[in-house]
Amino acid sequence: MLISSNMQVQNFGSGFKSLLLNWGFGEKVANYIADFSSLLLILVIAMVVYQIVKLLINRILKRMVEKSETKWDDHLYGQKVFTRLALLLPLMILQVSLDLTISDYPQVVKILSILLKLCEASVFLLVGVSFLNAMYKIYGDYQLASAKPIKGYIQIGKIILYIITGILVVSALMDQSPLTLLAGLGAMSAVLMLIFKDSLLGFVAGVQLSNNHMLQIGDWITMPKNNTDGTVIDISLVTVKVRNFDNSVSCVPTYTLISDSFQNWRSMADAGGRRLKRQVDIDIFSICFAGEDLVMNLKAKGLYGEVTMAETGSMTNLGLFRRYLYGFLKAHPLINKDSSLMVRHLPAGDAGQPIEIYAFYSPPDWENAENTTAAIFEHIYAVLPEFGLTVFQRPSGAGVKTVS
Repeated sequence: MLISSNMQVQNFGSGFKSLLLNWGFGEKVANYIADFSSLLLILVIAMVVYQIVKLLINRILKRMVEKSETKWDDHLYGQKVFTRLALLLPLMILQVSLDLTISDYPQVVKILSILLKLCEASVFLLVGVSFLNAMYKIYGDYQLASAKPIKGYIQIGKIILYIITGILVVSALMDQSPLTLLAGLGAMSAVLMLIFKDSLLGFVAGVQLSNNHMLQIGDWITMPKNNTDGTVIDISLVTVKVRNFDNSVSCVPTYTLISDSFQNWRSMADAGGRRLKRQVDIDIFSICFAGEDLVMNLKAKGLYGEVTMAETGSMTNLGLFRRYLYGFLKAHPLINKDSSLMVRHLPAGDAGQPIEIYAFYSPPDWENAENTTAAIFEHIYAVLPEFGLTVFQRPSGAGVKTVS
């Protein structure tokens, strides 16, 4: 088809040249006008062919993509890989047609060949970038994407594409082979390493973070040195974006996560949930042996925990409260029963006798954990008087009374 079109263009050029000669133009001028008119005609044909191919892609190929059950073709179409690839068709037509139309003008052919090579390099870059963007979107559909992000690798691929395109452009302008330029890059390696130092360090750090499972999107990390405390939202070649809990965004250099220390709270969720470790201080003077009236009152209100026969005679109201609180936490729907669960004494001090709760939430959602913690301790403060216990509290101005 292309050969037939070129023969028709040549016939058009010959006929147009004869017509110009009949109109009284000189042979040299007629040759100029006829040859470049033929080239212009080929350019119009190439653009028409591109528009036809583009129309087919936007109509027929789009329908095929929409009907397909797979998602990868949707991303390839959405990133315009096919339409940008179609740009090569008119460039190929023009490249083949130069020697057939204006072969008598070698300087013009050389200039136009350089321009076409520059256009081909640009199309190569556009197609490559679109393809890498599509690969990133395709990979993002998998659950593995958050655990092993590839944005850094995609950015390295784009840098390589830019370098290759730059080499092609320079080789076209200098009319040299790209291999000749590549051979000369060895002497510039030190300069290139200096220019791309951050990118190279970020790439190495990204590989280490990914292979060692040190960081993934959605992790809660803390870096006091960088004033960072929040959730990882993006991992790129050079920076890691963290949304702090005050909704500000910190951009931490990727290599910093390797060279400096940071705390990743992901293992907290993997180990069973967010930890609950908080204490309530009991006034020591309110601790006493549990009398029969107290036990009957607690049983009537459903607050009496499991007590063994050996403990019945020497049980204190604080002991009954500890057993009740343990049973209360064990029955709580948001407390992880498979993790450690304790209600224990801490060493007594000038603030009374501390009773500490040590447990884990499931699931470890921060907002639910804080709300549940508040509800548990509100319940504790409300139920303590039923056991005859009081919370230790330092006296304030309102609590001091003057006796006259």
